Amino acid sequence: MVETTPSPFTPEVRARFQANAEKASRDFRSDVVTVPTEDMMKAVLEASVNDDIYDEEGDPSVKALEQRLVELTGMEAALWAVSGTQGNQICLRTHLTQPPHGVVLDHRAHVHCWESGALPVISQASTTTVKPKNGVHLTLEDIKPHIIPYGNIHFPPTRVVSLENTLYGTVLPLADAQAISSYVRGLPVAEGQQPVRMHLDGARVFDGVAAEGSDLRAYAACFDSISVCLAKGIGAPMGSVVLGSGAFVARARWFRKMLGGGTRQPGMMAAAALAALEHSLPRLPAVHGMTRAAAVELEALGYRFSLPPQTNMILLDLDAVGIPPAAFVEYCAREKIAVFPMARLVFHHQTSEAAVRALVSALTKLMQDKKKGVALEDKKIGGGYS
Repeated sequence: MVETTPSPFTPEVRARFQANAEKASRDFRSDVVTVPTEDMMKAVLEASVNDDIYDEEGDPSVKALEQRLVELTGMEAALWAVSGTQGNQICLRTHLTQPPHGVVLDHRAHVHCWESGALPVISQASTTTVKPKNGVHLTLEDIKPHIIPYGNIHFPPTRVVSLENTLYGTVLPLADAQAISSYVRGLPVAEGQQPVRMHLDGARVFDGVAAEGSDLRAYAACFDSISVCLAKGIGAPMGSVVLGSGAFVARARWFRKMLGGGTRQPGMMAAAALAALEHSLPRLPAVHGMTRAAAVELEALGYRFSLPPQTNMILLDLDAVGIPPAAFVEYCAREKIAVFPMARLVFHHQTSEAAVRALVSALTKLMQDKKKGVALEDKKIGGGYS
């Protein structure tokens, strides 16, 4: 006889889990649309519930999550944060101690484009945006001309170089991260000034490392701070983790408090995130494989991509094939597939093969109708993504 642990969930609750997972399986808007697995919810029930502000010893579940990220990355210390945006802005504010100062980053960077203007508001920093010459990711050749040295009073000196992996699903290769890091860390600084720092928006760094087959610790070693979003590729209910040196994290804790990140019982979400890490990390290669296979089918139909599909995203260039965004959304909705009108398709650990077939079916019909000259819906339609 094999004894099994009874489930803490009623049949009705488990049915609701399954219904939510089925809905998520057909949602290609983002990888944040995943829903907690039963193991994640069990972890919530078993989590510690210490107060993150009043209890000096901290919360055991939060500490376990932070320690797991330290082990995975090789960074010295970690700090739980509520969201990816909060994690990024905590890191940048901690580095940027006194204006004038500037940040060099990709012109499409999340910290610049998608965080409600937080960088200039919270850190009083200017930004120098850079377009990669290869059209995909930044290289040292791109970065070098845009570093502003200390000394010319007309320009705020560069104090941080902020990179992102992945960015729109594309990988910033380890070799390029290492080359940029080596150059930036070797820059001379004025007396009394701290070195120029390296920050990584690592919202989907697990995807990037898995796709490239690189070493996460070697990647993390290129940076002075990292913000890892646990709600994206990993599929946790919420949260991010900030990583850096012990001194950096100690100071970052003050800015987390300022930005409303001093939570009460975060152990429940931290425990769910730890369960999500163990569940999702081994599944990333399969998610990437599913994405690439779908991209091959769509390309064969005549679709074009605005960026190469390297991880869990396909970015369709609808303008290049003359398809209106409204028609794209409409045809997908007919197959009960959720998409954003900008045609970014995001795959995740709950994406089903059946949903991929429905997606390809919808886009096959759309392309066929386009070629037949069928009038396509072309009304104004909104929707954003992260």
